[in-house]
Amino acid sequence: MDHRRHWRASALLLLALALCLLAGLVLGRYSIPPGQVLDILLAGGGADDPVAVRVIEAVRLPRVLLAALVGAGLAAAGAALQSLFRNPLAEPQLLGVSSGAAFGGVLGMMMLGDGPPVVAGALIWGLLALFAVFALAGRQAAGRTSGTVLLVLAGIVVSGVFAAGVSLVKLVADPQNQLPAIVFWLMGSLANANQDRILLALPCIGISLLLLYGLRFQLMALSLGEEDARGLGIRVGRARFLALAAVGLITAASVAVCGVVGWVGLVVPHLVRMGIGTDHRSFMLNVMLGGAAYLTLVNTLSRTAAEVEIPLGVLTALLGAPLFAFLVRRIGHGLEH
Repeated sequence: MDHRRHWRASALLLLALALCLLAGLVLGRYSIPPGQVLDILLAGGGADDPVAVRVIEAVRLPRVLLAALVGAGLAAAGAALQSLFRNPLAEPQLLGVSSGAAFGGVLGMMMLGDGPPVVAGALIWGLLALFAVFALAGRQAAGRTSGTVLLVLAGIVVSGVFAAGVSLVKLVADPQNQLPAIVFWLMGSLANANQDRILLALPCIGISLLLLYGLRFQLMALSLGEEDARGLGIRVGRARFLALAAVGLITAASVAVCGVVGWVGLVVPHLVRMGIGTDHRSFMLNVMLGGAAYLTLVNTLSRTAAEVEIPLGVLTALLGAPLFAFLVRRIGHGLEH
């Protein structure tokens, strides 16, 4: 019975995601009725309104699809890290990959301009940051009891180095042209979403999500402790390495296509735990669906809530911080009683 309840929750989250996607296609300065949106998507209609077709196919559809993909990836990455490190505050930026990708993006923007150089630079330097963390922590860090501490410390070191690099690039960038673009990109945005970015992010984030979903039982066992996980036959070192590699790839690809977006991987897993539960059969799937719906909704708010587009990173922080404060208060009251 409990198992059916969890899958019903998954179905509700899927419905919520569909509604958020539809809202992202309907709402905006050029409002398009839901029926017309569905007609354009399903039947290729809308010939009598080419502007609506252009808005949907070239602008809004890439944005909502990329928002859903990145949101699912960041939420799943946060849930995986919270299980691996047994730390409710763990999030994708913990490993330093986000800082490395940010450095690569701003470096590419300063040297070669916006567009493909930014995406390529962010992805390459984000993966280099992940390799640096593994190299600094040591090859066997994933399999040792102290490995989580070493990985966190290595992530702090790598993050600090690349954060300094980002500051240096901002210092030497052209203050009239390059610096405003760098600052806006660092705050996160899906304004430049297009088919090419979706095709870049889809294999990176998609394969990583499949890997994390396949590791869902191992991750749940690791959240109980290494000894319990080994008692259940889990190969701790292998599971940790694969999960960390997936998290790093998700983080690097997310920064590459939309800049730095925080709080998603921290808030969404906790909301799913408190609202639905942690059954390993459906928890990771629910987190992915919740993250996709959450960032799709935030993306819609970012371009409709004000006259100018609000950066995603700013909006996720404004929404995520109060939500997380509410969760902390609930957890605190639960401990008192």
